Amino acid sequence: MINLDGRTFTPRSNSEGGRVQNGTLFIYEQSGIDFIANYSGHGVSHGHIIGKMTGPVTADIVYHSRSQDGALEAGQATVEFKNDDSQGLTMHMNWQWLNRSNAGGSKIGGTSLYKEIL
Repeated sequence: MINLDGRTFTPRSNSEGGRVQNGTLFIYEQSGIDFIANYSGHGVSHGHIIGKMTGPVTADIVYHSRSQDGALEAGQATVEFKNDDSQGLTMHMNWQWLNRSNAGGSKIGGTSLYKEIL
C-alpha cells in the first residue's frame, strides 16, 4: 500500500473547471488506510482532503476549500497512484465538484495529474 505520510504534491495538469494549479501545495499525513492533506496557494486560501486507501494503489477522497475570492467549494475524487521510480509518486484523479454545476445543471468534473515534490 502507498504511504503518503510526509509527502508533498503539486498539480501538473487539471481539467477546465478545476480550481488548483501548479504551485498549489498539498501536504499529506497518513495513518493506516486513512489520510488527510492541507493545501493552499494559487487561488486557494485553505483546503483540506480526507481520504482512505481502497486498494494498494487506489483511494477515494473528499475535499473542501475556500478560494481566495471567498467561495466555499467541495468535491470528491477517485485516485490512482503510480510510482515513477526516481521521479516520485504521481496521483491520477477523476474528480467532481459537489457544489458547482455547468449552465446545463450538470456537476462539473474532470481529471487531474499531481506530482510529488522530492
